[in-house]
Amino acid sequence: MKKRYANLLLMVVTIIWGGGFLATDGALETISPFYVMMIRFLGASIFPLVLGWKKLKKLSAVQIKQGVITGFFLFFAFAFQTFGLVYSTPGKNAFLTATNVVFVPYLLWFIYHKKPTRKEIFASMICVIGIALLTLKPNALFLGLGDILSIICAVFFALHIISLERYGAHTDAICMTALQMITAGIISSICAFLFETAPSTIPLRAMGNIAYLIFVSTLLAYLLQTYAQKFTSANSASLILSMEALFASLFSYLLLHEVMTPLMMLGAILIFLSVIFLEYRPKKNKNIKN
Repeated sequence: MKKRYANLLLMVVTIIWGGGFLATDGALETISPFYVMMIRFLGASIFPLVLGWKKLKKLSAVQIKQGVITGFFLFFAFAFQTFGLVYSTPGKNAFLTATNVVFVPYLLWFIYHKKPTRKEIFASMICVIGIALLTLKPNALFLGLGDILSIICAVFFALHIISLERYGAHTDAICMTALQMITAGIISSICAFLFETAPSTIPLRAMGNIAYLIFVSTLLAYLLQTYAQKFTSANSASLILSMEALFASLFSYLLLHEVMTPLMMLGAILIFLSVIFLEYRPKKNKNIKN
């Protein structure tokens, strides 16, 4: 698959996650955070486990270890994001989560000694400015507990993106998705049983949110992301996936009738421009005069 098609798949993932942000917020109204994570990850693990069972049995110990590490990062990213959403506003949570686009190039530099280019740094900075304009309110400069949790979440999302780039290329996408989901699901279950009380009933509205989280926002989205990242870079992936904040705002505008201000529109434009700037490669002139 060509890189541009992989990036288009990642764009689909961001659209899915834009709706998933609202579904998570709705599910948290009636179900505690770890139980939401347990339900979504264990539910999303069933299909890839069944479909990829024969291939999973043939995986090496190293491949299984890589899938578990990736799932470990995924669990902690969602744990910190979910609790960040509980103690912060949705706008600040979305912004701080999306700052993983800044962490990715520097973590690649720190872990793998892959120095980021000026173009990558500039594009990530423009993207963060755009996300800030899109999601933050004038009184959002103060950092509370939820905001600190959201920043930690961004680091784990960055590590998850990097691990998919490093490990996903060597393992079938369905198998890698299964390993991620079951790992995150098991850890979520342990935390849910230890620290929270199981919900006595689940309202019909929450059932709809949970169904979206399991089958669309988790299963479909991570299958697409895992497959697409075989053909694109971690820096490109993080930049495109940061557009989740854009689509979350768009869905809030369309479904919840939230106001889109001129600054928010400017932020959306900057996010688009940052992606185009990073991915633009001018065609070389093949007409060479003799």
